[in-house]
Amino acid sequence: MRHLLFSAALAIAPLTAFAQSAPAPLPKPDLLGEFVLPTGLSINGVGLGGLSDLSYDGQTNSFYTISDDKGDFGPPRFYTLKLDVAKGRFAGLDIASETVLQKPGGGAFGRSEADGEGIAVDPAHDRMFWSSERNAKGVPAIYEAKLDGSDAKMLPLPPAYQPDAAKSHGTRDNLSFEGLDLSADGKTLYVSTENALIQDGPMATFTDHSPARIMEIDTATGKPTAQYIYMTDTIPAKPAKEGGSADNGISALATLPDGRLVLVERNYSAGVGNNIRFYIVDLSGATNINGQDKADLSKITPAKKTLWFALTPDTPDVKVDNLEDLAFGPVIDGKQTLLTATDNNFNRHQATRFKLFTMPPLPGK
Repeated sequence: MRHLLFSAALAIAPLTAFAQSAPAPLPKPDLLGEFVLPTGLSINGVGLGGLSDLSYDGQTNSFYTISDDKGDFGPPRFYTLKLDVAKGRFAGLDIASETVLQKPGGGAFGRSEADGEGIAVDPAHDRMFWSSERNAKGVPAIYEAKLDGSDAKMLPLPPAYQPDAAKSHGTRDNLSFEGLDLSADGKTLYVSTENALIQDGPMATFTDHSPARIMEIDTATGKPTAQYIYMTDTIPAKPAKEGGSADNGISALATLPDGRLVLVERNYSAGVGNNIRFYIVDLSGATNINGQDKADLSKITPAKKTLWFALTPDTPDVKVDNLEDLAFGPVIDGKQTLLTATDNNFNRHQATRFKLFTMPPLPGK
C-alpha cells in the first residue's frame, strides 16, 4: 500500500460554547491498488465500456455500474461487480452479471432513448434509481426501477430542467445529470447537474464558475424537496495548443453517513489530461431554491465545498483518466473502501480503470 500525498486540507470552523460541533474531518485515503479493463472486452457479445457510475449493495457485497452506451454497441444496461481483495491487495474484479435496463411499460430502450449516467441501489426495497443525461431530444430523466431493471417509472422533474428548442432554458446538452446517490437511510435521493442550467448561469470556463444544481428527492413520493446551487471551479488547465478543447464539471457524487456529500469535479484539457478533484460538500447552510425556475445568485448562499484530495497529471505513480464512477464500499480489515472508475468512452486509446482506496471508518457510520 502506498499513501498518496495530496495538497488538500479540510477547513474546520472554530467552535464556540454555543456553536454546533463542526463535522469531523474526512481522513485522506490510501490507494490500495488499480485494476484495468482494456477497451474491446466483451460480455455476452456486447462491448464493456462507458461505465459512468457505481453503487454498492451491502446485502450481496457487490457493486452496480451503469453504462452510458446509448445503443451504439448494445442497449442501455448495467453490470454487477464483485471485488477481489486478498492479503491487503486489490487483485481485481469479477463481472458477475449484465442486465438490460427496461423503459416504462417494458422492453429495452431504443437507440438514443437514454444515456445512463448515474445509478443508486436500494436493496432493502428491491429498487434502484438511475439517471439519463439526455435522449435524442436532449431531455434528461430520472427513473426508479426494480433491482433487475424492470418495472421502471419516470420521476417528475421541475420545469426548470426542461430544455427548450431555442436552447435558452433548462439543462445543457451533455451537461445534465451526472452524480446520483441515496442517503444512508434511503429516504433521500441526491442528484447533481454537471454544469449550470442555461437560465442559472454560464458553463465553466477559464474565468467563469458554473452554478450547477444539487437536488434532493423524497424517495417515498418521487418529488423534489430541496435544490441548492453548487459553484464549480473554473477550468483549471488550458489545453496544450490554442483552440484545443477544455472543460470542467461535476462527474460523480457519493453520500456520507453524516449527511454531507462527496462531489467529484473532472477537468479535461486537450494535450494536458485530466484534473480530478474530490470535494466534501455541506448543504446545511445553503439556500434552498426549490421551486425557483431561475436562481438569483445575488440572493443565495451556495453549498459549502472543501477540497478533500485531488488526482492530477502530476500525482506520482497514478494514471489519471476520465473519472465518472464513485462509491463507498465495504469495510475490509477494519478500513472503509472507496471505489472509483473511469469511462473509457469506448475509445481504444482509453481504458476502464478501477482504483480502490482505503481509509479509517467514515464519521457518523
